[in-house]
Amino acid sequence: MTSNRLRLFLLVCLMLIAATPAFADGTVFRAKGCGDKIFVATESGYSLLTAGARGVAADGDRVVGNTDRYGFAQFYLPDSGRRFSASIDAVRLSKAEVGTRIAADCRAVGGERLSSGQVERAAGCGNKIFVNTNEGYAVLERLAGGVVAAGDTLVGNFSRAGRATVTDRQTNGQLVVFVDDFQLPKSAAQRKITESCK
Repeated sequence: MTSNRLRLFLLVCLMLIAATPAFADGTVFRAKGCGDKIFVATESGYSLLTAGARGVAADGDRVVGNTDRYGFAQFYLPDSGRRFSASIDAVRLSKAEVGTRIAADCRAVGGERLSSGQVERAAGCGNKIFVNTNEGYAVLERLAGGVVAAGDTLVGNFSRAGRATVTDRQTNGQLVVFVDDFQLPKSAAQRKITESCK
């Protein structure tokens, strides 16, 4: 009878071990230019880690640790032999979702691509600013900073969606904006102006 109980106990232990989720190791998809953010590709999608320090991982590094569960965890990079702590802020992101987050949180890999454009419309548009650039129209949403007027020249990175800092050449003031849209033709920009402005 004792051996049957022992077998049953061992069987239950094996079932519990099999039911325990495996570590979701992964590969760093993007870390360069993202500050303390690390985007990791796993078998179940993409995860977003916020590390305790900047520059702890590089693009392409293998990551050992459970990147698939929210919370705080320790990770190991076998290629460099480094360990780091991070908070897992998002899990199982799709390719489109991770692309949007990278655009918002990371600098362009080649650095900032600055261009200039003239404010076409800002008055009566709430926080929206419509800028005519050489590559088309950009739609910005002001997050912080001063007032701009039609005709002002703004300098910044209008070639990607996400958070950016732009400079108004007339006042030398800086504005923090979110680039909602970019490289729009005039007709599409006009439709957005009609929708957003009084």
